[in-house]
Formats: sequence, C-alpha cells, structure tokens
Amino acid sequence: MKYFITPSFRTLILKWCGITFIDRKSVFIGTDVLFDNLKGTKTIIGKNVTITTGTKIINHYPVLSSSGVTEYSTGDIWIGDNVFIGMNSLIIKPITIGNGAVIGAGSIVTKDVPKKAIVAGNPAKIVDYIDDSNS
Repeated sequence: MKYFITPSFRTLILKWCGITFIDRKSVFIGTDVLFDNLKGTKTIIGKNVTITTGTKIINHYPVLSSSGVTEYSTGDIWIGDNVFIGMNSLIIKPITIGNGAVIGAGSIVTKDVPKKAIVAGNPAKIVDYIDDSNS
C-alpha cells in the first residue's frame, strides 16, 4: 500500500533527514524522489526548485580499478535557484547545478551544469541556454 505525502510535507521530512534547503517552502519535490546522502556529504537545494517524480540524487559513485570497485568517491551536491529537474533523472557524483538550469527528463547528470543551461541525455550534455533577452 502506498501513502500520499504532500509536497510541502516531503520537504519537511527531507529537512529532518539532513537535506539543506535555502527556502524549503518554495521547493517542489515529486513522488518517488530518492536522496542518497552518505555520511559526511550534503545536498543543498536553492529557492524555487522543482524536482519531478522518479529523480535520484546520489552523493557518491564507485571508483573502478582492475580488481573491481575498491572505493567510493563522495561529495556535496548543490542545486541552484530556479532549477527544473525532469522526471526520472539521475544526478550522481559531487556536482553543482547552476541557477536557472533545466535538466531534461531521463537525463544522467555527472558533471557541473552552468547557470541557465538546458541539458539532456545520457550522459547529460548542454543542448541550449535559456535566453532572457525577450523577457
């Protein structure tokens, strides 16, 4: 049986679990979003952020050697203000997502995303930038 938790209560629960919000009440987090913070790492989320259903945010990744996985690299994830993260995206490794960035649905983000960049794909690549000149 699944229980529905309202978006405002989701952010409160995540705050209790160690996620840092600049302005928790301006953030929307969809259902089935996973935050996997290892001890000693942080996830910081800015203002007016939308993280849609099925997204996974992971602060570590395996380091492979000839003998297999020998260790994990860890670090913080910073999500800037006014960011939109599309459905079923994977954010992995210590990275920064710049203010105003858009992550396309199903993207796998393994590198920093500049501000106002639109990224998509596996691995996510910049496909365009948001142009504010018409605003």
